Amino acid sequence: MIDMNSSKSSYSDSHILKLVTAALDATRGQYGAYTFRVAPLRMERDRLLQEMLKGELVNLSAQVTSREWENKLTPVRIPVDKGISSYRISLIDGRNQDLFSAARTLEQLKSLTLGAGRQWSLNATYKQAGFHVVEGSTTAGLHSMLAAGRFQHFPRAIDEAVYEQAAYAPAFPSLSVERSFALYIPSPRYFFVGGGQQRRLAQRLQAGMQILIADGRFDQLFHEFYDGMIEQTGLRKRRIFRIDNPQLSPQTPLSNKAYWYEAR
Repeated sequence: MIDMNSSKSSYSDSHILKLVTAALDATRGQYGAYTFRVAPLRMERDRLLQEMLKGELVNLSAQVTSREWENKLTPVRIPVDKGISSYRISLIDGRNQDLFSAARTLEQLKSLTLGAGRQWSLNATYKQAGFHVVEGSTTAGLHSMLAAGRFQHFPRAIDEAVYEQAAYAPAFPSLSVERSFALYIPSPRYFFVGGGQQRRLAQRLQAGMQILIADGRFDQLFHEFYDGMIEQTGLRKRRIFRIDNPQLSPQTPLSNKAYWYEAR
């Protein structure tokens, strides 16, 4: 039973559903039939972790990794979206675009205030990198804070930025996707498994995704869902500021080039 996470658009959810189904189908010969359902659950990250540990309402989720999630649940250490969630573009008040266009260095960018969720995995990374972080509790709350000028930009994965700009613009007409830069912070989104039988399910997903990587379907699914959005957001034309992520586990497969998308 997989969740529908509150911070993701239906667009990225549909990519995750296709990927998990393909991985389970690819391993029928070895692991047999399966039952797969989508739990109509949308909850913030801390509560989702507790539900995952119980494994009653939900036992599978695709999430940006953190040490806590890797320690408490069973991760499948293959970035489900080829690590494109490592690229962060910002939602801003469009009237402030010139402020961001003028930020030519990372130090200049750090002078602008940034909004992030209190319980989000990248919050500590932003702080350690020297950003001035203003915290909120929920995605909706952070959008209200951005509209009120409590901070100047709200970094999001590219699918989240496009989806949320459309969703929140009716209430905040000057809400815009910033046009000039992206942050790159290695932050893979993995499948996490909780509850009973978690090791067997994790092994099955690992085996299934390796099959999809080997026969090209992993890349095919990625390009099917993300190429249009990469073009729409102009990701390859942006200034990319690279930031280390000291929160990552030493087991993160950074050296496996087949797992990662590179914007160039």
